[in-house]
Amino acid sequence: MSRVRNRSQEPLPADAHADPAPPSPLENETARRLLEIAERLFAENGVELVPLRQIVVEAGQRNRSALHYHFGSREALVSQLLNFRLAHVNALRNRYLDELEADGQDTDVRAVVEASVSALADTITGTPWGARYVQVLAQATFSPRLLNAELIDPEAKTGVLRVRRLIAAALPELPRKVLGQRMLWFHQSVVYSLAQWCQQAQHQGAKPPVGDLVDYCTAALTAPVSKPRAVRRRVA
Repeated sequence: MSRVRNRSQEPLPADAHADPAPPSPLENETARRLLEIAERLFAENGVELVPLRQIVVEAGQRNRSALHYHFGSREALVSQLLNFRLAHVNALRNRYLDELEADGQDTDVRAVVEASVSALADTITGTPWGARYVQVLAQATFSPRLLNAELIDPEAKTGVLRVRRLIAAALPELPRKVLGQRMLWFHQSVVYSLAQWCQQAQHQGAKPPVGDLVDYCTAALTAPVSKPRAVRRRVA
């Protein structure tokens, strides 16, 4: 049973980790409309497969260069989308981590993992766009061309970096290289697993398997480091 309750729809306190201001292009109604249409089409048909012209047409724009004017390229559009949505997830993640620290559970690896996973899972169930976002994020995660780290707003990653610091402090015996690999696999596993669940979920109101996913990731992060050994090769 999850120890982090879904509070994704509650307003954030004024002094909490508030959402960063949206990137300036999204202050424009046309840009926001283009982004929302792109998010839906990317989730349904694939980020690489949707013609940019289709996004413009479905957004009801007569000016065929509207998308290029506001975003510049497919890669920039994806980055803008990730930044915009990640601000919400980041705020939730920081809130849940604040709760752990207040309860003295921030040294518990499983509790930290649960807080991180719950932030994304609660976004999926608590917003109308969460499921689409995580499916776009999963595609971008495995595409170096789409997920350009230089285009991701550092302010939108504070929660993820905080999770890494807390887990590193709780597992001092892990070599830094091993920890880095496991953290990468942890985040990739969460994104892909939740994206797959979104595609397969058939019943409205179903909840993501947060508990099972947290168990899996915690076990992976805390597993003992095996000693290197020679691999026996069979000669045909």
